[in-house]
Amino acid sequence: MDWPEGLDGNSFSGVARLANVSPRGAKAAEILKRHRLLDCLVAYQPEVVGTLPLAIDTPDSDIDILCNVPDLAAFSEFSDRVFGHFDGYGLHQRPATSHVAAALVVRFECDGLPVEIFATNCPTRSQYGFVHMLVEAKILFVMGDEFARQVRALKQSGIKTEPAFARLLGLSGDPYIELAELVSLSPPQLCQRLGVGGN
Repeated sequence: MDWPEGLDGNSFSGVARLANVSPRGAKAAEILKRHRLLDCLVAYQPEVVGTLPLAIDTPDSDIDILCNVPDLAAFSEFSDRVFGHFDGYGLHQRPATSHVAAALVVRFECDGLPVEIFATNCPTRSQYGFVHMLVEAKILFVMGDEFARQVRALKQSGIKTEPAFARLLGLSGDPYIELAELVSLSPPQLCQRLGVGGN
C-alpha cells in the first residue's frame, strides 16, 4: 500500500493545495498569485512549505517559501530589487550548520501576511523544510484531527512545529533529524513506527 493521492511531493507544488486547506491558506494563495511571488522566484525552484499547506497554522504563521540558490550574494541583490518595496523587508545570512548549508533568509509582509524565503544551495525538495512538511502531512493523515488540534495547541504555546510533533509522538533525539528519517515509510510502516492503528 502506498500513500494516497495528495501525500506525494507533487501535490504540494504551486498554490492549488494551499488555496483549499483553510481560510488562511486561501488568503496566502491569493497573495502569492496577486503579487506573482512564485513567478518572480521561478528560476529558483520555489516551493511553499510549512504549516499553511498542512492547515496546522496559527495566527502568527507566515508564508514559507524554499528556494534553491547557488549564489547567495546575487540572490541578495535580486531580493533587494524585487521585494525591497514590501513592508518590513529585511534579510540576513544564516551560517551553515552540520546539516544545512549557509542560507539567506528574506522576510517581508505582504497584504497583512508575513512572508519568509529560505534560500540555500540545495534542491528545494531535498531541503529539510520540504521533507518535514511531507512527513508531517503523512503523520497527520494517520493520526487524525485530534492530533492536529494538539499540534496547533502546542504551537500556540510557543513550541515550534517539529518539536511539537516530536513531543506528541514521543520521539527522542533531534526532532528535525528524527522526523526526516520517517519520510520513506509506507502507511503501515509509519503506523508501526508510531505505534498507532492508523486513520
